[in-house]
Amino acid sequence: MAEPLKNRLDRRTVELLADRFVEVRPGFDAAAFTAEAMSRFPQLELKDRVNLVADLLADHLPDGYPAALSLVVAVAETDPGEWASWPLCSFVERHGVDHPTESLDAMEKLTRRWSCEFAVRPFLDHHLDQTRGRLRRWVEDPDEAVRRLASEGTRPLLPWGPKVQAILDDPEIGLELLRVLRHDESATVRRSVANHLNDLTKSHPDLVVATVTGWTGEEHPVDDRLVRHALRTLVKQGHPGALGVLGFTTDPEVEVDGFDCSPAAIDLGQRIELTAGLRSVADADQLLVIDFVIHHVTASGTSSPKVFKWATRTIEPGRSLVLSKKRLIQTASTRRYHRGVHRVDLQVAGRVMASTEFDLRQSSPPR
Repeated sequence: MAEPLKNRLDRRTVELLADRFVEVRPGFDAAAFTAEAMSRFPQLELKDRVNLVADLLADHLPDGYPAALSLVVAVAETDPGEWASWPLCSFVERHGVDHPTESLDAMEKLTRRWSCEFAVRPFLDHHLDQTRGRLRRWVEDPDEAVRRLASEGTRPLLPWGPKVQAILDDPEIGLELLRVLRHDESATVRRSVANHLNDLTKSHPDLVVATVTGWTGEEHPVDDRLVRHALRTLVKQGHPGALGVLGFTTDPEVEVDGFDCSPAAIDLGQRIELTAGLRSVADADQLLVIDFVIHHVTASGTSSPKVFKWATRTIEPGRSLVLSKKRLIQTASTRRYHRGVHRVDLQVAGRVMASTEFDLRQSSPPR
């Protein structure tokens, strides 16, 4: 079993961070700082550990945020490592909102060590115009980490990040930045652009399709990988516009020659194997997006569907294809399994073409 992610921020990391603060501020009480963090770490998960260290810095550094911030930036510039740098960004996020100019200046430096994508969000909430002005500068920065911050920090549904109502209300806040970054030389920045667009598909699907369609029709079109990643959720949903942009068949003409799941009953930690047969009844080639959907049984006895990618295949007129897919049914950080019959759908271009099922006899152990 993989080590819990929270253990990346451990005693060794806190001691390293404390030692760096001693270097930039002799007299910093490294022992007390470390002891207080360690006394509270066992019951905390990763993000809470990060926030605790940030708050302890506020307690142990000089009175007055600007003076403390200068020390935080000085430590960041010693490059203490990624996991030690995250609390430095959290310090700005949690204690700097009343000092937007100094905090935004600091983020430009801190984000080179660990992304300030979480830290910038309170400033979008409380200082929208000033922060937007800074974001417009950041998209032109020579450092890809700073450019990525502009895209990632304004994602509508940033994982682990608090929602920013202004971004949810006005997608143009992010789109104006993405237009500048869509051809960025950095694959990391372009992937952030795609993730931002994918977030936006949850609330403004047609706007995203129109935006990406325009970008693909330019003399210098955007990277195909960016387009596919940006539209991935809409493709699973069978959105006609998204399928069309990527050249997939939007109205599939196929018949199902069987869709089965084996074994019919399993215990947690075992695999199922899905087998599907499709036959074309069209007069031309079809490029098909084929997915499967597991309707997970919930604790209340209802079901929650989750779409999984299966394959993309070209099928010629009158021809057939057979697909098989194995999947391990096991507890994950984002999903717990419960006993019961789980329906599985065969989905082509977002349309359910057939269904089967498996019975999960043993569910996740209780917490």
